[in-house]
Amino acid sequence: MKRWLLFFVITLLLGLGIGSLAGQDSGYVLLSWRNYSLETSVWFFVLLLGVMVFLLYLLMRLSLVMLGSDWRFNEWRRSRRTGMARKQTTRGLLCLAQGQWAKAERLLTRSAEATDMPLINYLAAARAAYEQGKHDTTDELLKAANKSTRGAELAVGISHAQLLISRGQKEQALAVLVSLRDRYPRHTYLLKLLVRLYQDLQDWVALHEMLPILTRAGKVPQDRLRELEEKVYLQLLERAARSSLGKDTAAALKKLYHSMPRHCRYSQAILLQYSRLLHQHQDDELAEAELRHGLKNVWHDDLILLYGSLQLPDVSQQLLFAEQQLTARPNDPVLLLVLARLSVRAGKRERARNYLQTGLRMKSMPELQSELAGLLMEDGRHEEACELYRLALQGGVNP
Repeated sequence: MKRWLLFFVITLLLGLGIGSLAGQDSGYVLLSWRNYSLETSVWFFVLLLGVMVFLLYLLMRLSLVMLGSDWRFNEWRRSRRTGMARKQTTRGLLCLAQGQWAKAERLLTRSAEATDMPLINYLAAARAAYEQGKHDTTDELLKAANKSTRGAELAVGISHAQLLISRGQKEQALAVLVSLRDRYPRHTYLLKLLVRLYQDLQDWVALHEMLPILTRAGKVPQDRLRELEEKVYLQLLERAARSSLGKDTAAALKKLYHSMPRHCRYSQAILLQYSRLLHQHQDDELAEAELRHGLKNVWHDDLILLYGSLQLPDVSQQLLFAEQQLTARPNDPVLLLVLARLSVRAGKRERARNYLQTGLRMKSMPELQSELAGLLMEDGRHEEACELYRLALQGGVNP
């Protein structure tokens, strides 16, 4: 405001000064050319000269603009174009967030070339096109995104794979991700997508091959990696059991089991699954040996129960091992239950009864009650056996 006031005052003073001078003496100027002449005052001639200089200046600027070499105009035009592109990009992203797919695609595509970050525009426009079911347009926009920015291959590839997964084209998405993994082997999110996709496709062999890569990358938390390893090896055990026949099944299971890392071999879930599969394929001797060795490193009720259910020609070996465990776990009712069952199979009924009674003093388990009831029933003690059966049916709780 002050500047405009100062400009007005200066202009007014100049006008008054020039007007005063013009009033004192207007002067005389004569221009003659051939048969033409122009007579005027000095002050009008000065004004006319100024107008002509100004018009000449405008003509020169217009010529430069027409030729495209006016850097100021070009800079202004570029700045204005960039500003409009930013506004369109913002509107396009808002439309994308609001689910207005067609408008978002139009705004984002139109402003992509003029914006500072065309990659964002093309990726967002590809998403909008995908939501409209325009898959060909989506692919074209993704290609444009890849060309628009140097080093955008990873971002574009991941976006492409995610869209393919959304379409249900998981095999095509897998091809894209595998190609990217060869160039970016330690990228965390890329590895996460691959793991998720392999699980969806139930490609456990490929996941097994990825485990060393995940371990070397060091980007997956240790507990998550152990959980994934366990899941993979459980599925591979099932696969080995289905794909092999006869005696080859046990050999295939054993080979796979012993190829696992130590912490996987002594995982309760893996050891239990491995032993169950051996039991199902009538190789109880191998199952007993593996369980006997595994129980020294990991203890679980399901493992010792399975150990007690194995059918060996000589039950005394199982009974001896189970009795050895009683030294470290004298108050384990599940172990006492297994000892009782093994003692019955070994013909040692009195010892079995003692084991069951000891276990019931610690915990009223229905399994202990029903086993003891069976022994009492065989001994003719029907009333006591019926009472134990009733308690077992009620869940083992004493009235």
